[in-house]
Amino acid sequence: MPRKSIAVRTPLLQAYVVERLAYIDSVYVRTTKKIDPVDLERLKSSLTPDVRFPGKRYSGRMRRFIIPTTGECLYHYVHTIHQPTKATLRVLQDIQEQSPGLLHLLEVDFALDLTTNSDLDATQLHKSLLGVLAPARLGKTIHSEEYETTYIGARRSGNEVVVYSDGKRKVRPESPRVHIEWRIHGAKALDRAKIRSAIDLVAINHRTIWEKRLRLRIMPTLSRLIRILECRAVRSGRPMSPSQNQRTVYLLARMSKDYHGRFFAQGLDDFLVRGLHPKPAQLYKLISNKWALPEPSNSLWDEE
Repeated sequence: MPRKSIAVRTPLLQAYVVERLAYIDSVYVRTTKKIDPVDLERLKSSLTPDVRFPGKRYSGRMRRFIIPTTGECLYHYVHTIHQPTKATLRVLQDIQEQSPGLLHLLEVDFALDLTTNSDLDATQLHKSLLGVLAPARLGKTIHSEEYETTYIGARRSGNEVVVYSDGKRKVRPESPRVHIEWRIHGAKALDRAKIRSAIDLVAINHRTIWEKRLRLRIMPTLSRLIRILECRAVRSGRPMSPSQNQRTVYLLARMSKDYHGRFFAQGLDDFLVRGLHPKPAQLYKLISNKWALPEPSNSLWDEE
């Protein structure tokens, strides 16, 4: 795509950021039966009211599921915990140790807040970030214009990225920022992230989490991209016909126009994988993400 489609060049991205906050945004756990009332009260009391967290921080509900092989109807309980403290995770670990098999991690959401000086700066940073953000292929990208929210990936992939600069702010609601969430779903994805129990989250290195996952790349210009694809087609023995070349240029130009640079990184990735280039990342220029990396520890725990 034309480089002018990216609103702000990458070296200027860090100029918008005044603070970097990394923390565990949400933890979802499943229990095979109700948690003991005493343990449940300990869990809730560990989430002390705080002006930084205006929203509700705990909720629990019963869910029904049917075993496909037998048709037996069973029930389990899903507990949602927002901005857990160290004490919260220790309570979960106590429950896990006292009753093995009772509690299972379902999902962990890691958050990175890039705080800016104004809402306008946050909007500009959001748009520019999406022009260079290219996580490992997670699936389709969806952008909600109404809420300025971007979703990359699908739940079935085990990983999903959410980016927004407008909407409900659950931490420090008065501060403008770009909020990035990396959601890890399911036992397999959590195991790959080396998260096997609640206590593993206490010592998690947030800088390492984001250094690995926040992949930023500058895309090639439209003319260079077409040239690369033409050369690849010639080497494969199936050169592009004039009509194929014209259609490829049309599709790429239309994608640039439709997305306004917002989905350029992930959208181009999805487009190229469909038979044009098996490894699109080889076409992109890797750029540093150090300007966005937070401190290793949980930023909210540092303030406790």
